[in-house]
This record gives sequence, C-alpha cells and structure tokens, in this order.
Amino acid sequence: MKYMAIDFETGNASPLSACSIGVAVFEDGGPVESEAYLIRPPDEVGRFHWGNIRVHGIKERMVADAPPFDLVWRHIARRADGGVLVAHNAMFDTAVLCACLSYYRMPMPDCDYLCTVKVAQRVWPDLPNHKLNTVSEALGIALNHHEAGSDARASGLILQAALRETGSADAAQLAEKIGMRLGRISCAGKTACSIAKTGRTPAKHV
Repeated sequence: MKYMAIDFETGNASPLSACSIGVAVFEDGGPVESEAYLIRPPDEVGRFHWGNIRVHGIKERMVADAPPFDLVWRHIARRADGGVLVAHNAMFDTAVLCACLSYYRMPMPDCDYLCTVKVAQRVWPDLPNHKLNTVSEALGIALNHHEAGSDARASGLILQAALRETGSADAAQLAEKIGMRLGRISCAGKTACSIAKTGRTPAKHV
C-alpha cells in the first residue's frame, strides 16, 4: 500500500493563504519520504492573522522569498495521482489544496483521500478527544505540533496504526470495516470523506 499524508498551515482564514505544506510518503507499512516547504501566498489574500501565527509560528517575513504554491506542488503532484491522500481534519487540508490548485489553474489529482480524525474516532473512541496531539500521544508518535512536516508524518502513522489495529490491508478495507466512505478528488470535483451514521466501531483485531 502506498499513500501520501499532507498537512497545510495557513496565514489567515483564506484557504489561499497556505504558507507551509508537509508531505510524508508511506510505502509497505512505513514512511519512505518526508518533506516540508514554506509557501508564499498570493498578495491579494492579505496579511497573516496573529491567531494563525500564534499557532504555527510562521510570519510573513519568513515566506517573503519562498516559492508560490504552484512551484511547490510541481514537486509533489506525481505522488498524489492514483494514490490515497491522508490528512488529520482532511476537510480543511483538501479545501486548501483544491483552492490553491484552482487559483493557479493546475489540474486536480485523481485520488481517494481519508481523514485520520474520523479514523481515530472509530478505532479509538475512548480517547478524550481526537486532536492530532492527543491521538499521537496515545499512540506514542513523536510530534512537533503545527510544524507541517511533523503533522503530515503523524497523520500517516496514525493511519498505519489503525490498519494494524483493525487488521486491514489498505485504506479501502479499513474504511469498509469502520463504516467510512473514502473521499475523492478528481477533475469532476471533490466528494467528502464521511462516516456512516449506522457504522459500528470495530472490535480490536486479534
């Protein structure tokens, strides 16, 4: 199984304000590549918001000489097509991805995607919450929270742990076992990753 975990940090409320992306590629049950890039958002998205800066620590001056999204994505795009994208709170990360691709008139990847928040809610329902830092701590995953590369890697490792926990061979089998529908991104648009209301929390695989 091969999949790519991603994480975006943004400068303000606009999905076009992506200022960092982390990418972690997993193959044969483990990480094989991990990268993080700073991104210079388009000028028209406005100033960075102090609340966002407080979360991730990235200031406008730090991305002044960074490449724009389209140049960064060209290094990443080939890994997305035909695979599975993974993100913690995938609704946010896929919205940023699709908005940036549309803005730069770049093709959408043709891929499934899943949300590890939803996965964690089904596989480990007794956790106090399913934030990335909470799930990572429970699973013993090292995390530098809100550093995009670290967040992406942690999301991929959460999926890997869920596959082991449920005895699933891949994301499609995991989704079937926990009553989840994989999301989809293509030139036709985006379909949400969702949990069936009648889905049953799976028993631990023995």
